[in-house]
Formats: sequence, C-alpha cells, structure tokens
Amino acid sequence: MSKAVVQFIDGREKKGTIPFFNLAKQTFPFETKSDDGKTDILMTVHIEEIRKIHFLKRDREAAAVKKETISQTQYAGAIAYKLVVEMNDGEVMTGTTLKYSPGEKSFFLMPLNPADRSERIYINARCVVKVDQKRLLGRMLVDAKLINGQQLQAALDIQAENRRKMIGQILVEQDMISRKQLDESLDKQRTSRAMLGEILVEAQYISRDQLDQALFVQSEHRKKRLGQILVELKYVTANDICLAVASQLGCNWIDLSTYQIPPEVIGLLSPGLANKYEILPVELKYGELLVIASAQPRNEDMRREVSAWTALRTDYVVAFDGYILPLIKKHYGLTQEKPPSVT
Repeated sequence: MSKAVVQFIDGREKKGTIPFFNLAKQTFPFETKSDDGKTDILMTVHIEEIRKIHFLKRDREAAAVKKETISQTQYAGAIAYKLVVEMNDGEVMTGTTLKYSPGEKSFFLMPLNPADRSERIYINARCVVKVDQKRLLGRMLVDAKLINGQQLQAALDIQAENRRKMIGQILVEQDMISRKQLDESLDKQRTSRAMLGEILVEAQYISRDQLDQALFVQSEHRKKRLGQILVELKYVTANDICLAVASQLGCNWIDLSTYQIPPEVIGLLSPGLANKYEILPVELKYGELLVIASAQPRNEDMRREVSAWTALRTDYVVAFDGYILPLIKKHYGLTQEKPPSVT
C-alpha cells in the first residue's frame, strides 16, 4: 500500500493510499477522504482520468543540503536516462527513468531531487507536451563501452535492493569497471573554471543552439542572468542548474525555493559580504561549520574574505542565484547594485 497524491485531468487533487497499482489494468483502487474530510471512501479510478500520481516516500528525507551529485547520485547516476518533462499546463519536471518511448501511453519518472517528496511519479502521456531525454552515468559508461547493457541492468537490480549504494560503487564492487575507469569517466564531466553555459552543454542539459538562443536573449536583457533566462525558456529547471554545477565542481547543493533559513544562522554572515558576493548562510553544523550557499562556490576572493570575517569553519554549496537574490533582499536588504553576471 502506497501513500499517494492523485491529480486528475479535470483539475481535482486528492491525497490517500493506493493498495496496488498495475499499468496493465484500466482501473486502480484509491482510498481517500470525502470532500468534507470526515469519511473514508474507497474509489475505483479509471487510469484515463489521471494526469499524474505522486507515489510518496515512506520516510521523507529532511536534510536541506543534498549530499549527492548528478554523476553519482542514486537518483540520477543510477538510472540510464534523465528526462525533462513539460506538462500541458506549463509545469516542468526533471527525473530519471530506466526506459522511455515516445509511443507509450504513460511512464514513470523518478525525481532527480533527492529531497523530493515523491519516490516515483506516474505520468499520463496525453498530458505531456514535450519530453527531452538525456543520458546519465550508466548510459555514459555503456556508450564508452566500459560496461555493457546487461552489466548496467545487473547493477541496477543490485541497487534496487540497496538504494543507498551509488551505481558507480556497485559497478566497481562487481568488478565491472575499475575505480580508475570510474574516476576518469566522472572527471570528464568536471571543470572548476567552466562557465555555466558550457557546464550545461557539456553535461547535456542543453544543446549548443539552446545556449546560443539564451545568450541572444541575455544580450537584449543585460540585467537578466543566464541561469534565469534558461529557466524562463524552460530549457532547464533551477535544480537542473544546481545539479549540473554541483557535479562539475564536486560540490553539494541546496534547493532554496522552499527552505527556511534559521533566523540565528542569518546573523552569522555580514550583510556586506552577503550582498557583495551574493551568498547566504543556510545552516550551522556541529556548532562550528557554517554552510554557505552560492551560485559560484569556487570564488577564491569570496572564500578569503569570508574566512577573514568569521572564526567558524565554512563549507560552500551550490544554489540557484534566482533564489539567492530575493532571500538576500528579504534577510539583509540590498545595499548595492551589482552588474549582471555573465556566467
């Protein structure tokens, strides 16, 4: 029995439980509450009525800072393909799947964000406008002929029983590839000095044509950041940017769209530094480690100035600048105008 949020094509949304769900069946049972919330009811739902179903995790992860990166995560690197799905109401979802065919009537998406409330999402293809399919680590290793498809599937089967293991770790443990081969494959995706657009192209999040189009738009609107433009054009999501940059720089990342920064943490960084470098303190760990969110966490000048200002140890995580800037204004106020970033 799975807890689920069912979204209907007619706009209704209901929470409840699904005792069993089979794609081969035309209907499924759904236990939910009546509209007044007082009575438990058992519905028989026809699959054609559904827009999408969020099957919720049993134990939702509470950590704000994501410990996994796109090239290593159990949610991304473990599965063969990454999908960017645009729904007919404009919603854009990013996730992974073992297989996808444009001719299928429906498919499952595993959320790319490790902190997502959903374990998997059932999607009715009738409600989809566009699906962009990209390869991930497992497929990259197959394409490089370091492993074959059967070995990848065997590793995925192992991981299905132990979700905390990363696909690269499993492949090495099963002697399918060497540690050196894995490291070399991951290193090909990393660069500490790459600009955002090049990072996203190299990681296959966007095409070269899409980058050129976004840069053209930026030339017409100089105050807009490239990441903001890419999100507005629906080429990527904000979390796509964080994951790609975190992967390339070997950093952790954080989704600031819903995260509430503890008030006592805000005072651990000066307003001047927050505004100058567009950074935010987001967490104090162990009473001595200040976690700071930045769109450019490898900025050495920033690191030096922050270290000189605080006696705390610091750790930097990637965050979408489109989320950082409003939070700086909210918590500190804007003390200066900054030129638009070109990265």
